[in-house]
Amino acid sequence: MVVFALRTALVLLVLSATVGAFAPHGCSSNAQRRPNIALRSSTEVAPETAAATSSKKSTTSKSPMFEYLKFGGTKPSFDVIAKTTEYVNAQSWELDESIYDKDYVLRGPVIGPINRKDLRGSQTGLGLREAFPNVNIDTFGYTIDPENPYRCFYFQRWRAVHEADLDAYGDIFPATGVEMEAPVSVFSVVWTPEGKIIYEQVGAVIDRFEGNTQGKAAVFGLLHTAGLKLNAN
Repeated sequence: MVVFALRTALVLLVLSATVGAFAPHGCSSNAQRRPNIALRSSTEVAPETAAATSSKKSTTSKSPMFEYLKFGGTKPSFDVIAKTTEYVNAQSWELDESIYDKDYVLRGPVIGPINRKDLRGSQTGLGLREAFPNVNIDTFGYTIDPENPYRCFYFQRWRAVHEADLDAYGDIFPATGVEMEAPVSVFSVVWTPEGKIIYEQVGAVIDRFEGNTQGKAAVFGLLHTAGLKLNAN
């Protein structure tokens, strides 16, 4: 069982990148502002902080990888938010591999780097689609990194009911009928100037006290609901 758990932990973390394994539903719009709270978007900068913001945008990242992903300070020739929204909405079990750069890398809170070849090879063996046939994914809050115009963040909240038995490499977890609510987690993608995804970050939980999965989001939340209690931290 220990060997199974370790093997499953790796696979499910990899699978957490495949958000499109479940069709996203109900993409929400921006929340209405409260009249007594002054809010600014990343493009609405107070005069007294304009200089500091400008300086921040030109700051060299302390991480060489993230500095490289700025592609020399160039600007995208496409709408990054629109392209990311299209990518999220089009995801499915059979992803179009042509959208990924040959140097694609995925990372999660406790895994990575993982390339596309290893990711594809890991996306079998967990019967999540059968056990949770009606996953509802609320995606919202698309926003561009003010220091990297090729990088888009977005948030997701997953809800689902464990309707059928989960067959995880031959280990059966009977249907519980339990409704899962996972905490909101943040995802991000980085596009190349050619419009390919080169880097993807998945499933970083915002508030571990939200929902009923003990702080586990996305695929981890599904497996927790089915009875497979793995450490997602």
